[in-house]
Parts: sequence; structure tokens; C-alpha cells
Amino acid sequence: MLAGRPTPASVTDSTMNWLRDIEALRQLPQRYARAIDARDIDAVAQLFDPDGSVDGLRGQAAVPAYLDGLRAMPQTGSTMHVLGDPLIELDEGAGEAHLDTYAIVYQLRPAESPEPDGMLGMRYLDDVVRVGAAWLIHHRRSVLLWSRPLSR
Repeated sequence: MLAGRPTPASVTDSTMNWLRDIEALRQLPQRYARAIDARDIDAVAQLFDPDGSVDGLRGQAAVPAYLDGLRAMPQTGSTMHVLGDPLIELDEGAGEAHLDTYAIVYQLRPAESPEPDGMLGMRYLDDVVRVGAAWLIHHRRSVLLWSRPLSR
């Protein structure tokens, strides 16, 4: 046995629950990236607290209005979110947490589009809450760090 390494008998139930929560929180931005890139707005909606809000590149909105705005966006081109591991702040037993996630977002326009493809450097700052067994984004602040057009 390695010195200082806990044995299974010494790991408490609260520590195991905290570790499960950390893993669920780590997956939350990944689930968002896959859902938004697939344009599965119903799946995106499952990740947000309906009583929450989003402060993003298109302004601030309550979650229902944010989701309506996503549904109304034209279905042209595609995106791919590439995320870094989130920095997770969660106290053991807490029902709230904070995630800070860096992302690069590739925006690919249709071949016939006169607009160039784009690349964005982003930061997602999420205040999340436990609702039942799930963790949901209650408030998201999207920060644009940089952007650049991509040549074709």
C-alpha cells in the first residue's frame, strides 16, 4: 500500500458521494457541447434549470427565452466545441457548485456561404444547482476571449 493513500475501508460515504458529484459536474459541459453541436435543443434544455438565466454573446435571457432563441436560429453550418477540463468548486455535501470551462468553438459555414468559417476562444462560467439527483446549470456566463476567421 502506498503511504497516505486511502484504503477502501477508509473512504467515507460522503467522500464517495462528493466524488460522484465531481464526475457528474465534469460531464456537464461535455454533455452541453455534444447537445449544442448536434443542435439537439431538447437535450440542451435538460442541462439547464428552467428558473435560471444565461448571460451570453447574444445578451442576457431567462433559460426558457434562451432555449427559444436557440430553436429560432437558422440551421446552417455546424459547430464543434472542444473543451478543457472544467475547474470545479464544490464543497462536500453542497447543493451548489461553480464550473469554469475553457472552450474553443469551431464554426463551419456551408460551402456556399460568403462568410468565412470562424474560431472562438470562450470561457463558460456556470453556477450549477442540484435538482433531485441531477446537476443543472442555473446561471451561465459566456465570455468571449478571442475570435478569428478561418480561411477556406
